Amino acid sequence: MGICNKLGTGCGNTYDAPIANNNSCCPDSSGCCPGICPDFSIKRKDTIPAFKAAVEDCDGPLNLQGSRIILEANMWAKAKLKHKLEPETTEFALADNIGFYQVMIGDIIIIDRIRSPEHMLVTGFDEDNKLIQVERGYNGTNISTWAKGSSMKIFKFINAPATIETIREDITQPDGTTENVVTDTFLVYEWITADTCLPGCYWLEFKAFEMEAPIVIPNEISYISTDVYHCNPLGVKWVRKFPVNGEGFLIQIIDSPTEV
Repeated sequence: MGICNKLGTGCGNTYDAPIANNNSCCPDSSGCCPGICPDFSIKRKDTIPAFKAAVEDCDGPLNLQGSRIILEANMWAKAKLKHKLEPETTEFALADNIGFYQVMIGDIIIIDRIRSPEHMLVTGFDEDNKLIQVERGYNGTNISTWAKGSSMKIFKFINAPATIETIREDITQPDGTTENVVTDTFLVYEWITADTCLPGCYWLEFKAFEMEAPIVIPNEISYISTDVYHCNPLGVKWVRKFPVNGEGFLIQIIDSPTEV
């Protein structure tokens, strides 16, 4: 087994990607940083085991129980534009081709700008020239001009349902009474085959939030934004994202030659 660490080293090529501790690394074609340990590894097209993360604060395991608390998960790969992207352009290349083999039709690419990101829906590929074909201005976002080297996130799933696993035990208190307390809290994401279809390294983030009132639309989360910048979601009491420190959990999908 090779030696891995949580530190990256800067590189002088056209791609210099931040990792969890804000250092940099030189990722390979699959977006993985050589020598960097993933938080979770799974074989390509596997769906077991689920990804499970324990969460706690200074007081111990977080208590996330409640009928109005919802947990979602997002997962993305990272890439950068190889050339400037004009508003009328519907295909583009990625710097050093990093991320090209992590994109699938139907993925949503977000080129980020704090107040005005652009979403793009992946519609196809030019495999020979390694170009990604997209529908610009997806989800009602503004079509913009993007400079060479602009960072993007290739989302494999957005706001996917996840579950909170709570373990409780009867604990004897100093006064001799027994209290049922939370001893462990886990955030769990159950994979589907499409999630692990393409090998490489990805970032996974959980988002927990509590609604002001019960959700009334079956199988649909009905919170919406009250402003153009999506800073005040209507009906949401609080939001907390995990991991607290770092961009996300580093997920590595390991290639496999076998099919399902």
